Amino acid sequence: MVKKIIVTFIAILSFTGIFAGIGDWSLYPSYHNAKHCEVAGDKVYVLASGALYSYNKKDNELMTYDKTFLNDIEITNIAYSKSQKALVIVYKNANIDILYDDESIYNIPDFMNKLMPNKTINNLEVQGNNAYISTEFGIIVLNLEKLEFTNTYYLDTNTYCCYLFKDKMYTGTDKGLYSCDTTKNLLDKNNWEQVNNSIIYKIAELDNKLYLLENHDKIKSLDSDGNIKDIINSDKIQTIYSYKDKIITTREKRLYIISSDGKIKSYKIENSSNYMALDENTVWICSSENGLVEYKIEENVLKESKEGITPNSPVRNYFEFTKITNNDKLLIAGGNLNYLDLTFYEGTIMEYDYNNDKWFNFPSKNIKDLTGHRYVNICTVDEDPNEPGHYFAGSFGYGIYEFRNGEFVAHYNNKTTNDTISSVVPSSSSYVRVPVVRFDKESNLWCINTGVKDILKVKKNTGEWLILNYKDVEHAETVSDYIIDSRGWLWMVLMQNDAGLFCAKTKNTLFDTSDDETQIWKNHVTNQDGISYDVYQIYAFKEDKNGHLWVGTNTGLFVIDNPEQFFKDGIFKQVKVPRNDGSGLADYLMNGLCIKVIAVDDANRKWIGTDDSGIYLLSEDGLETIHHFTTENSLLPSNNITSITVNNSNGEVFIGTNKGLASFTSDAVTPAEKLEKENIHVYPNPVRADYSGSISIVGITGDCNVKITDTGGYLINEGVSNGGMYNWNGRNMRGEKVSSGIYYVLMYDQYGNESIATKILITK
Repeated sequence: MVKKIIVTFIAILSFTGIFAGIGDWSLYPSYHNAKHCEVAGDKVYVLASGALYSYNKKDNELMTYDKTFLNDIEITNIAYSKSQKALVIVYKNANIDILYDDESIYNIPDFMNKLMPNKTINNLEVQGNNAYISTEFGIIVLNLEKLEFTNTYYLDTNTYCCYLFKDKMYTGTDKGLYSCDTTKNLLDKNNWEQVNNSIIYKIAELDNKLYLLENHDKIKSLDSDGNIKDIINSDKIQTIYSYKDKIITTREKRLYIISSDGKIKSYKIENSSNYMALDENTVWICSSENGLVEYKIEENVLKESKEGITPNSPVRNYFEFTKITNNDKLLIAGGNLNYLDLTFYEGTIMEYDYNNDKWFNFPSKNIKDLTGHRYVNICTVDEDPNEPGHYFAGSFGYGIYEFRNGEFVAHYNNKTTNDTISSVVPSSSSYVRVPVVRFDKESNLWCINTGVKDILKVKKNTGEWLILNYKDVEHAETVSDYIIDSRGWLWMVLMQNDAGLFCAKTKNTLFDTSDDETQIWKNHVTNQDGISYDVYQIYAFKEDKNGHLWVGTNTGLFVIDNPEQFFKDGIFKQVKVPRNDGSGLADYLMNGLCIKVIAVDDANRKWIGTDDSGIYLLSEDGLETIHHFTTENSLLPSNNITSITVNNSNGEVFIGTNKGLASFTSDAVTPAEKLEKENIHVYPNPVRADYSGSISIVGITGDCNVKITDTGGYLINEGVSNGGMYNWNGRNMRGEKVSSGIYYVLMYDQYGNESIATKILITK
């Protein structure tokens, strides 16, 4: 969607509608790490974190663009065409959009759809009506007027840039700078001549000379006679381009302006930058930390004129862990358990106030200096239920971090807790692996400290630390989660390396392990039919509202529907889904799929996230697949699901993926304890006659009987609520859309003891 935001430089204000219809999708891309910008009249387009936004210099308006408007995600290149008044947008998968100044858009998927082994795009240049696309095999020419590819020059070498100069085309490749006379056949690679053997990443033109960015450490000029001259020698040069009668070149905190007389002016920039663009006497800085920053050139001095211009958004597209807090916000940790993936994700904690569409990104800049340790892979976070604004976060490698009101206040590792929180390597204060921190209702903080002798630790609300010892899991390398189920039993998940489950019957004495009965099951799963599976990973473990335990593994989905019996025989159940083809046969539910995440909504339905097959919504018993969302049929950023959290107050399901966050508005919310008129809400209401979505009645009890009648008392629709919500499609019992008028909603609880009525107005 294109989202407009009016910007002041005290705050960024965004206005969104409060109504989200059933089945609606929303996306939450990050716009923080600005990589490139293009000045287009009154607008500055910014490529940040693989997403796009624009800033209007006249009215301070920000506009964000996501996949609800654009045709893809993960933007890698942008370039503006003055002749066509359009922005060319190139995506990582080689898809291309043309975004015009009037906000219309045209998609060109031809290159993306072409069957070839490598379609990596290195660079994008616009000259006149053509866009020149440098790839790993050569150059593609896109005519922006005809909106079609006109030529492909296969050079059999990695090309980094392309520029048309006088009667020659130049290209920088991994074998050096090449040129070809345009009077010759450019399609014949034998007509291309090597100019030099230096690697050229960017080319610009000024006063009948080319300026070349060589090896990111030199700027050289090349005249029409082939003479090459050194202009600037400096490390980490990022880019060069021409602007009117100047050449602009930049490095991290330095701007150089080369004028036509050969003079060079140098300006120091306070903000570290990825790219800079000149616009008259304004310099636009693309900063990793501050987004788009505006500087003015005044008396040959650069002065910052505005603070960073960044849409309110997640600081990074990391969503490995999500949960709803007691104060009605989405809490996020962005690191992972890097058993297999050795990537160290920058320390990321975020909080989203979804009622007001506001993001708060926890500060991380100075934590490394304060603790003496890397601040990475924050994989879990929780808020004290009895002290809003008080948080603890666990990292996979460096212990526990404490925050108050968004500020870092304390660090817990083996050195600061006298080895209560322990390191896998006792002599080191690294390798302190804490994949879970979680408060109970009394504000006791439960911690998984995996890989050490005592896995489970509790920081009591008095500040005292307890160590709970279970011999079965001593030194277990990959304990990744725990739950205390509705029976009071303690379960722990061994994610891999002897993947399995541990259970302790706690006898309702959680802090005393001496009387516990324990069992552990590892390495394989046997189902009710005696079929055994080798299980290498257990990723997800969730109790539903019936006390059944759902287990997500690398080889499928399993259920423990009778924990007492399971404790004795260790038999897992697989749900059998009838084929309904007359054969009498059935298939195991989701057999063979890698199940990464499981969530349960208030209708006791199961949301199942996979590693490459998207997300499934299953009925309470798993026999029906209500939805199966993928990138092909929804706005999911990726089919690799990393987290799922259901907001049962409004039905919104937040879905974390390895490429960003999305949400889907489902049709199940928390049921009310009893029917009360002041809690009943209908939205939208009134309803436009052309509205085609669901009309939702919320605030009702579970299994509530709902009848909708017209003013004459004729029954129009009836059914039973899903959790605390009932949805009507605005049609009668024959499937016909109802006419405008007033309709009555009659509600009875599941026992028929209470009844409430409300009205819906459908307008002409």
